[in-house]
Order: sequence, then structure tokens, then C-alpha cells
Amino acid sequence: MQPDEKTPDEKIPDEKTPKDPGVQGEGDYISGRRYQKDATRFAQEHDTEKLAREAAPEDDAEQCELIEAEKKGKARAKGRKPARP
Repeated sequence: MQPDEKTPDEKIPDEKTPKDPGVQGEGDYISGRRYQKDATRFAQEHDTEKLAREAAPEDDAEQCELIEAEKKGKARAKGRKPARP
């Protein structure tokens, strides 16, 4: 074996040779690579500036609605239940 060759245990798993296909979460390298590849391809194939402008709120009421929804989502993410209207 050459000095720069890696043994099978040292290789980072790729989509063709997963060590443990059931691994999920932060250790899921396959999904991370797939996401990175797909996100890069999307950004290259689409006008993301135009898509961002199209997704922007059309008026102040819609902007307030989006801000409230974001606050509720962040509150849930921190383990708090959102306040009832």
C-alpha cells in the first residue's frame, strides 16, 4: 500500500459506499453532501435574486404577518409555546 492511500476504515463514506446507511443527524455525511450538491446546482441554474424579490412581502400587512409567524416559530424552537391570540 502506498503512503498516501487510505485503508477502507479511513475513507469518508460516499453515496456508493455508506458505512452505516442508518446513521442520521450530524453524522449523516451522505445527506450533507447531497444537500450541498443540490443547493449549489439550484443557485447556478436559477436567478436567486429574482426569486427573492418575488418572495418578498407585497405590502405592510403581509410583512407584519410574516414577522409574527417568524416570532411564533422561533418561540417554539426555544421550547416555549407560542402565545395564543
